[in-house]
Amino acid sequence: MTQERLIDALRPEWLQDPYGLYRRLRERSPIYWDDWMRSWVVLGHADITRLGKSGSLSGARIADFHERLPKGARAEMAPLAKVLSDMMLFTEPPRHTRLRRLVRPGLTPRFIRSMRPMIERLAESLLDAVIERGRLDVIEDFSEPLTRGMIAELAGVPPESAHLLENWQGLMHEFFTQSSKEVGRIQHLHDVFGKRAAERAAGMATDRFSEMIAPQVAEDEFSDDEIFANFILLIDAGQATTTHLIANAVLALIRHPDQIELLRRDPALAANAAHELMRYDSAVQFTTRIAEEDIDVPGHAIKRGQSVTLVLGSGNRDPLCYQDPDRLDVTRKATDHLSFGHGIHYCLGASLALAEIEIAIATLLRRCDDLRLGHQTPEWLESINFRFLKSLPITFTPRQA
Repeated sequence: MTQERLIDALRPEWLQDPYGLYRRLRERSPIYWDDWMRSWVVLGHADITRLGKSGSLSGARIADFHERLPKGARAEMAPLAKVLSDMMLFTEPPRHTRLRRLVRPGLTPRFIRSMRPMIERLAESLLDAVIERGRLDVIEDFSEPLTRGMIAELAGVPPESAHLLENWQGLMHEFFTQSSKEVGRIQHLHDVFGKRAAERAAGMATDRFSEMIAPQVAEDEFSDDEIFANFILLIDAGQATTTHLIANAVLALIRHPDQIELLRRDPALAANAAHELMRYDSAVQFTTRIAEEDIDVPGHAIKRGQSVTLVLGSGNRDPLCYQDPDRLDVTRKATDHLSFGHGIHYCLGASLALAEIEIAIATLLRRCDDLRLGHQTPEWLESINFRFLKSLPITFTPRQA
């Protein structure tokens, strides 16, 4: 009998819920070599954290992946490869440190607090549009337009170009599945970026992205390609991932009505619940790195140049880290979850994403009773990495003010 592997997450019995598969893989061996993926697969929270912080793994893997594509696909994917290779996410120090400095000073607690009223107003207005009919699609009517509106504001995408952000599925997914359908969209966004860059050069830009990067650009010589790539990273991470984090959180709560009642009795739990909901069902399930040196892990020898896949979704359900890990508990202190990554690649936009999840959930629960699934078996994107629902129709009873 063939042993189970990570790719088995695509099988129908695991696509709905891969966490049982992770448990079986973890119990067999928390680290194993996967012949199909040509990668070490790491499943335990402690090992993922230790390796992620060790400095022995590199995220700079775009060029290597791109070079291994067939000639025709390589040419077709070149525009996406160029953008991704200039993102801080796929670089290492010292370049990573420099690129991270481009946006980090802008994402301060004070800045996030300044965004909260805007998130609250947008969440309320989106529910205003559907509240009387007693049904909505969480993604189409709520989480996607919420995150799209926030990113349009943050990235400085003008209203006439906002359609370029609709139905954003994420460049990483498109690149690693060798899909070129987003190339045209990226080119159009490059035109939008070019107009903003000209305004910045003339000292006339008033958008938040320009405001965020202005001091750093004045101190360092960032190329237009570098600024554009991290403008796209802001969109990519801030929209697609957060859209599905909110949807996954709503699905989890509907399936655990006792947790909804806890949140209604104590709304102050919302911020804590955002972390627990991310731990419970993250939108991104793993990240892949390249070993920059030989690494000795008890019982395993990772060689320089080998691929290492850190399964964040498995680490988030590791019983050695979390008691009863398959239980959703909005009172759990789970701020050490892995959904935002770890080490130098910890997500810079984590605080903004948490604020959006917290506000979205709190607003939905305050205004809607009797939340129920429109379909008992939601349909998931066929991916072993991106835990994205295709849609999430629900019904509800409007709550009296």
